[in-house]
Amino acid sequence: MSKKITQMIEDQILFWMKKNTAEKNNKYTSRKLPIITISREFGAHGAALATKLGEELGFKVWDRDLLVIISEQLGTSADYIKGLDEARRGMLEDTIFGFMHQRETNLNYLIYLVRAVRTLERIGNNVIVGRGANYICRDQKSFHIRVVCPLKTRIYRYAKKEHLSIDEATEIVLTKDMERSNFVKHNFNRNAADAFDYDLTLNSETYTIEEMAKLATRAYELKTGVMIQQDTQAIVA
Repeated sequence: MSKKITQMIEDQILFWMKKNTAEKNNKYTSRKLPIITISREFGAHGAALATKLGEELGFKVWDRDLLVIISEQLGTSADYIKGLDEARRGMLEDTIFGFMHQRETNLNYLIYLVRAVRTLERIGNNVIVGRGANYICRDQKSFHIRVVCPLKTRIYRYAKKEHLSIDEATEIVLTKDMERSNFVKHNFNRNAADAFDYDLTLNSETYTIEEMAKLATRAYELKTGVMIQQDTQAIVA
């Protein structure tokens, strides 16, 4: 049997810590600090913000890595696990599907997702991208961000980045937005666009990634009581 998901996460974090130490990354702090979750519209640069915050705070960023760990626990591929987000079956239908096709189901994935997110929250010093993580967290000091951007801007950005026509980009962006919204609605019975579910909402059309990181860092300080010294990047709790 494979390792428990908590042990797999702890192993990855230990490896990441050793790698950062070897690279003399002085931004890492061994003190446990509240995690950050980032929900984002497709193409709003939420993942880029996560990467920037990880660099600034010395936190490990979890995006696809989280799917890989869950897929290893379930004995399937990360791409298949990602595809479960798009399958909106009821619990009974989901169970029958798994039995008939001998495949993992959305319910199984959700169980391991909850375990993974709460393990990361317990350990601290992590940034989690997507996956409805803000609805899973239980620590009142965990910090939740939503990154948005006008639809037209996101379509233009994606078309330019992927060398697509506006019509092609529009279809993809709208589909991805719907998938993410449906995932949250189906699994948590929440509206991902509800501003009350986040501590901070940022518009990436208004601010650059660097500016969003500064705003997020200051808001994180205010909520958690952790002070980030910008000149040295030392973290003081």
